[in-house]
Amino acid sequence: MTFRLSDFSGLAGLEVLRDGDFDTPGKLSTPLGGLCVPLRSASYLTEVNDNAAIVAVITTRDLADGLASRLAVGVAEHPDAAHSEILAKVAADREVRLRSRANVIDSTAIIDPAASIASHAVEIGPRVRVGPNVVIGPGVAIEADCVLHSGVTLGVPGFNTGIIAGRQRIVPQLGGVRLKPFVELLANVCVARALFGGETTLGEETVADNLVYVAHDVQVGRRVQICALANILGRVTIGDGAYVGPSAVIRNGLNVGARAKISLGAVVTRDVAEGSVVSGNFAIAHERFLGHLRTIR
Repeated sequence: MTFRLSDFSGLAGLEVLRDGDFDTPGKLSTPLGGLCVPLRSASYLTEVNDNAAIVAVITTRDLADGLASRLAVGVAEHPDAAHSEILAKVAADREVRLRSRANVIDSTAIIDPAASIASHAVEIGPRVRVGPNVVIGPGVAIEADCVLHSGVTLGVPGFNTGIIAGRQRIVPQLGGVRLKPFVELLANVCVARALFGGETTLGEETVADNLVYVAHDVQVGRRVQICALANILGRVTIGDGAYVGPSAVIRNGLNVGARAKISLGAVVTRDVAEGSVVSGNFAIAHERFLGHLRTIR
């Protein structure tokens, strides 16, 4: 759905200098088109101007003149607050549209009576098994032959904050969650929905151990193994056949290559190359970590 910047004039003091259309609020890193983004620092001006996915910007008055003429521009004393107010309005519109979508649940799915499934906008495919106390929110799609063990939660809000109506709030999310065929999630796995649109996705035959958290907009490939207590933060991409060890933490926005291995307890703060192994806090190449370990034991 397309929105007009002027539709939000006045929110958090927003003044529209140059009107235009956009499809969704977002950030510089959001992998969608038709974005309306906040800008509060001149250091990002060139990046905003050169990003074809961005069509509207909320910024301060002193930065507005530096924006490309193709962009719709609104100004506010606090651009992030105005952007959060826009997001809240767009999310309310999305909620209305989601409620108009009926659930589509295949007759061969086996759903425990103690599971809680939203009354609208849920898709559950053939031969899916849903265990007790599973919670499935609107905007979640579960493809064929997936297995959800007790306490799994899909489609929860991700942890992103903003100032809405003058108060710090968890901002509403616009996207969904998709599990590809044969995904299996053990007890109490939690998967957040995408923030500004699109889907947080777990690829075919991916498996996750107990108490794993997968944050907003994460993209997990095929046959990935995610061990217990792993914490995968927002916008992480994990390639096919990768392994994430127990209690590992992967920083937001990183890329983990296909067949890479993240050892137990690793804290990953940089991209992980295809086929490589990293260990430690902060994680480094596994052999280098072992060499360092020998010097301190």
